[in-house]
Amino acid sequence: MTTGLLKSWPRVIGWVSLGLLLGAGLGLYLGWVVWPTEFTNANPAALQESYRQDYARMTAAAYAADGNLAAAEKRVDSLGENGRDFYFSFTLDAILRGGNETEIRQLARLAADLDFSSPAMTPYLIEPEPTP
Repeated sequence: MTTGLLKSWPRVIGWVSLGLLLGAGLGLYLGWVVWPTEFTNANPAALQESYRQDYARMTAAAYAADGNLAAAEKRVDSLGENGRDFYFSFTLDAILRGGNETEIRQLARLAADLDFSSPAMTPYLIEPEPTP
């Protein structure tokens, strides 16, 4: 009786392995092809920190391009309950890190127009003189 059971173990393991592989393959196919998750109109407040920072950069760049303060305020406020504080904090962090000067100027201009002020922002609010 024990020898018959020992002889069938490879067959049982084979069928279980085949079932697991087929189940995983079917699950991946259904999840990625048939019913993929699609996010639309996601709230920026729900984003990870790095993506919120990217959103803040894009908001400043859009404001620099179109000058629409109402739209920029709405975008900054969509960063969550403390969206304006997050934006101001991120602007100061960018200044302290010494990142891209154009990006920092855009961030600082929007922060100033949102009535935030800091001595660290002052140099970035003055338009640079054109080089000949």
